[in-house]
Amino acid sequence: MRVTRTTAVIVAALLLTTASTVAGFMVSPGGYLAPLASPPLQGATGGIMGSISIGNVAPLCRVPPTTAPAPAYYNQIEVVITPSPPSDLPLMVPVNWVLTGGCTVHGTFTMGLNPGVYSLTITSCYTVYSDHYLGLTPFCPGLPKTAIVESDAWTQVDISITTGIY
Repeated sequence: MRVTRTTAVIVAALLLTTASTVAGFMVSPGGYLAPLASPPLQGATGGIMGSISIGNVAPLCRVPPTTAPAPAYYNQIEVVITPSPPSDLPLMVPVNWVLTGGCTVHGTFTMGLNPGVYSLTITSCYTVYSDHYLGLTPFCPGLPKTAIVESDAWTQVDISITTGIY
């Protein structure tokens, strides 16, 4: 098969574009990965750690309270962290969910971040995602929350969502 000059130029341009994009993400001072500590969580000296409480998710609670895995659809709900000013794409942080007493879902999360000001919400309250998951938008007062991360410190952020189920 004979390679024409045009084909060679197109392949070279694609390779250079890919290489420069990857390099830009890795080394640019304000690039997408800039807010993350390097490497995230492993050796990070500061960031955000927090908890989320969503309740009630069922009308009847168990006494005494028991702890069980949360229903699978809660695994789709993540914390959305946006640097302030929002110069980069938001970071989606997974949450570890458990169901307590059959009526409240609790979650915890941790994210290593560089010092700065960040805005936090959850995907079901974030405008891009609010149409799917729980549709909790009317039940998201107080969100987004603002968190200030200082050098060598972990900032605690607690989020509480009331569903209106009693």
